[in-house]
Amino acid sequence: MIKSTKQLLLFIAMIFMTVSISTSCKTDVDMKKQQKAFYVDANGNLLNKKHQLVKKKGEFKLEGGYYIDNNGETIKRNIDKTKDKINKTVDNTKGKMKDAAADTKNKIKNAASNSKKAVTLAANRTTESVKANFNELFNTKAVGTIYPLTEIKFDPKSHRITDFKKEDVEGMAAALKDNPGSRIQVQVYTADAKTRAENKKVSALRADVVKNMLVALGVKEDQISGKGMGLPTEDAAKAVANTVEVVVEK
Repeated sequence: MIKSTKQLLLFIAMIFMTVSISTSCKTDVDMKKQQKAFYVDANGNLLNKKHQLVKKKGEFKLEGGYYIDNNGETIKRNIDKTKDKINKTVDNTKGKMKDAAADTKNKIKNAASNSKKAVTLAANRTTESVKANFNELFNTKAVGTIYPLTEIKFDPKSHRITDFKKEDVEGMAAALKDNPGSRIQVQVYTADAKTRAENKKVSALRADVVKNMLVALGVKEDQISGKGMGLPTEDAAKAVANTVEVVVEK
């Protein structure tokens, strides 16, 4: 499963790369190859190299150096017909991949827009506003949207919570209970520990603490997953700030 905007962008790049390098089979019938592939027998019928009947006398003619049928269509060798099928398959695949890329880009755009909105709402919120915000996210299937829990603070030497905004937790819990089919992931970053491994462990424990708070308020445990982000290089600023985020998964 694609879990970050960066991964989604890489996924789109791979799609376009695949589309751009896909090669099509040339199906223009070559005059000399066509004439070598067919011949007219003594009865005036058109046969292939295996002496199999292709067109009966009167069903074809030689025009402009090509054998054509009565509809004016160039008579194709089996290999030409196969190439046509391959081209059609390639074109259909390209179309589907482009549609998938466009859909993925829209999801990224919507997730980014929803995340920006969530940050704005988080600045001045109540239990009801948090609940309403998450209800909207769940109802619109806004997968990938990030909601910041900026008020959650931890003891720098442990995973114990020292402060949090109850409106966030209660509003989120209420929305999850209203939408039992929805899922979120709690992601916690930290740089409080001495090593990368310890940061990973501490951040995972902190994510579990936040998860347990929501479970204690009546949310089903399988609606929430926790992930310790530790101190990834690309998110060093989040780690230093001990950032806690909720990501909509379903």
